[in-house]
Amino acid sequence: MPQDALAYTIVAPLEDGVDLPSQDLRSLLQKADDDTKIETLRRIIISTLNGRPHPTLLMPIIQYVLPSKSKQLKKMLHFYWEICPKLDDQGKLKQEMILVCNAIRNDLQHPNEYIRGSTLRFLQKVKEPELLEPLVPTIRQCLEHRHSYVRKNAVFCIYTVYKHNEALMADAPELIETFLAAESDATCRRNAFTLLCEVAPEKAVEYLMGVYDQITTMDELMQLAVIDFIRKDCKPDSPHK
Repeated sequence: MPQDALAYTIVAPLEDGVDLPSQDLRSLLQKADDDTKIETLRRIIISTLNGRPHPTLLMPIIQYVLPSKSKQLKKMLHFYWEICPKLDDQGKLKQEMILVCNAIRNDLQHPNEYIRGSTLRFLQKVKEPELLEPLVPTIRQCLEHRHSYVRKNAVFCIYTVYKHNEALMADAPELIETFLAAESDATCRRNAFTLLCEVAPEKAVEYLMGVYDQITTMDELMQLAVIDFIRKDCKPDSPHK
């Protein structure tokens, strides 16, 4: 079975067992306090996962929830963007998602590195090319961020974009190869090397040949990644056996 063929989500029922209509949920979203918005968005997420989406609430969520500075709401919004219906009846990206795309781009440029990192992690679950394409330049820029938390998540985000929509980032192997050569953080290097192993094993081999004398002094995470790659590459017909 393909790795991404099936996915299941188990959702706990609402405590009160009441599935509110869209109009009532809209009224609750218009409340000023974040606590009410958090609870309402939670109801919408659970209802959507249970097969009862509220497509008419996309714009109210953009209007009344998206501007909030609450970190908890921002995390919940990332989950909602992941599961909400993004396409119209013709299979095209809804116009409202342009506003969402702009908000995501702002989060990718946020001065707080943890907001940037969590946004990159969220984007690893997004597969719609129309939504990802405008964000690709900003995702690439995150590879140059001063904080390693942002860079390590940027590497995996680039990997998932390349894996599902190769045309959006056709130069990902070369980009990560350059990044790996200059990177000093151990986790970022491991992530970058893992990406090369998956999408461009010949470049991973070239990298190992260039740092062969340093392998014994690398950190444990990187050494394990190297061992795993050698195990996979060491086949009877491999020229690097």
